[in-house]
Amino acid sequence: MRKTIGRAGFWSERASWLSRRLGATGGEDTIPVVVLGIGSERYGIDLPDVAEVMAPVLPTPVPGAEVLISGVVNVHGEIRPVIDLKRLLGIETAVNSDLRRVVLLHWQGLEMGLEIDSVEQIRWIGAGDLQSAGNGDSASRYIKGSTKDMLMLLSTEALFAELPRGTTT
Repeated sequence: MRKTIGRAGFWSERASWLSRRLGATGGEDTIPVVVLGIGSERYGIDLPDVAEVMAPVLPTPVPGAEVLISGVVNVHGEIRPVIDLKRLLGIETAVNSDLRRVVLLHWQGLEMGLEIDSVEQIRWIGAGDLQSAGNGDSASRYIKGSTKDMLMLLSTEALFAELPRGTTT
């Protein structure tokens, strides 16, 4: 016999099912990360540090801005600086479009955009799955660790440290 439930009951059961499902993949010792693509490389950023994934946009250039700043974007009436992650990490890739994917990050009351090629998925990483990232190159100061499949976890704090004073609000 099939049980009929009202709209509220349906959403309650669905929420319960989803929480059990997420609990199976993300335990206490795991962290959720957003997987970002730049060319053929994959990077992760802690999900709690992501405020928004914006629709493809062309950042407005700022005359005299530092090389790492690709421009600014308007986010709900507020102007936010955008760092080009390719330039920051020294990655050479072919430019495939004028519009760029921007992920808005927030950290300690500050916000900025991070220009990337793609947003791929949300992934849970176990604390034991991370290996240290000290290989000595200049980009390693932005990497907290990497997984066995070479997903590199970015440090939000290190990314915000690259912004010149007064460029975040």
